Amino acid sequence: MIDGTPSPLRWVRDCLDLLLHTLWPVACPVCGRLGQVLCGECLSSLLTRQIPRCLSCGGPAPCIDHPRSAPILPGAIYEGKVREIIHRLKYGQTRALGPILGRGLAGLRPRPSLEVLIPVPLHLKSPRGYNQAEAIALGLGRAWGIPVRSLARWSSDVPARTRLSRAERRELRTEDFVVASDVRGLRVGLVDDVCTTGTTLSRLASACTAAGARVEAAFVLAHVPG
Repeated sequence: MIDGTPSPLRWVRDCLDLLLHTLWPVACPVCGRLGQVLCGECLSSLLTRQIPRCLSCGGPAPCIDHPRSAPILPGAIYEGKVREIIHRLKYGQTRALGPILGRGLAGLRPRPSLEVLIPVPLHLKSPRGYNQAEAIALGLGRAWGIPVRSLARWSSDVPARTRLSRAERRELRTEDFVVASDVRGLRVGLVDDVCTTGTTLSRLASACTAAGARVEAAFVLAHVPG
């Protein structure tokens, strides 16, 4: 309104937001709107299509060295508010962010022709009681109507990727994953929260292929370019 007085509609919305916040005390980490884990407007502003990366080597796609490789499809650069929100999800401050972020990631692209989404598994000795990659995958799966199944696990107690240098990350082996035989003959998509070198996704893709699956793409919330 011209005199700066809030409109009746805005007043009602603010009252509803306050009531929701009282019942469920959260606020959007971007704009601060009460009662919102992450509001739709801010979700849309955070995510945008990124340049695809090669699932075989982590470089830009399409890749000259791996022309038949499936792509890694990120939804943001791992920096600023995106990094902060992923930390909130990953370290347990706001677990409900996972499906919301997955839904936003799904909105960036048409539904792929896949039969299952497989999240990168949680490390064997992780102190967290939940898998943030699975939470993101659930949001993707609901939006696209694709089932999510945790068909992969770590075969050994490898160090958490966040503690390693780029060179150390590339030492990961395909044998460090075990993939269930249920994947045989399926078109699958892999899901993770962050892609740095792409090695984890590449090795998991190789393990899925060895188990008889066809890996069509990997979907990640954010990536570290370079």
